[in-house]
Amino acid sequence: MHFARYSLSKAKFNALIQLFMTGGQGLTQSELGKKLLVSRANVTRLIDRLEKEGLVVRKGDPDDKRVFQLYLTDRASMLMNTFIPIHNQYVHKIMSVLDTDEKELLITLLDKLKKGLDQC
Repeated sequence: MHFARYSLSKAKFNALIQLFMTGGQGLTQSELGKKLLVSRANVTRLIDRLEKEGLVVRKGDPDDKRVFQLYLTDRASMLMNTFIPIHNQYVHKIMSVLDTDEKELLITLLDKLKKGLDQC
């Protein structure tokens, strides 16, 4: 699979893409955990691995010492800029088996599920 060529797991990619989509604003560990739908312990382990690999940095919040803001490193940003187009091609290939109506229905259903998750 295309993840392995870049030494990424799906969990790592999901975390990195969430941070990438902030446009450099970063996320707290708690915010990232909510977006990934994982426990605090799981997000901590994941961030520990990403930090060890030089892909993420934790910066303390000056107003609240208990909170850490997460940011991509330059290395991770370059990786994402390379990997996202490849991943998008892969997703496009998968989606090509659906006709236009099926794609629209899928998007509608996924939006509905997202709204349900946001209410939890």
